Amino acid sequence: MDQTRREKSSSLDLWDAFDELRGELERSFGNLELPAVPGLLDWQTGPLIDVVEADDEVLVLVDVPGVRKQDLELSVTGSLLSIKGDKKQAEEGRGRRTVRRETWAGSFSRTLSLPDTVNPEKVEALLKDGILRVRIAKREEARKKTVQISVK
Repeated sequence: MDQTRREKSSSLDLWDAFDELRGELERSFGNLELPAVPGLLDWQTGPLIDVVEADDEVLVLVDVPGVRKQDLELSVTGSLLSIKGDKKQAEEGRGRRTVRRETWAGSFSRTLSLPDTVNPEKVEALLKDGILRVRIAKREEARKKTVQISVK
């Protein structure tokens, strides 16, 4: 067998080993819920977050498709932003069954450390089109100021 075939064969053996391990876990622990997608270790269990810093604010963008605003809870303590929520699973029943599931569902909690320059008293949150936008103003003394200097 040539080198390329051996490499392909060994990588397939590795995935077969993962499948065997998954089967053993399911047999050992009953109906263990593991992701129904390839890549056991890359399963997403909560929202993805981007943090963008500007001169006057910090913007936190959270992907939360399918989450209602009444199912979100946000708080700022010092320079820590906590985001908690709950995402419901897609509807089943009434003649429906899930054939493939790649999205996550359930309760989530994320806590982010923000720069010390933020003002926890000035926070706004907006949920629109499945994206939660949290704007946190910076303290006045932390904002970059431009001073014009006259030349004599």
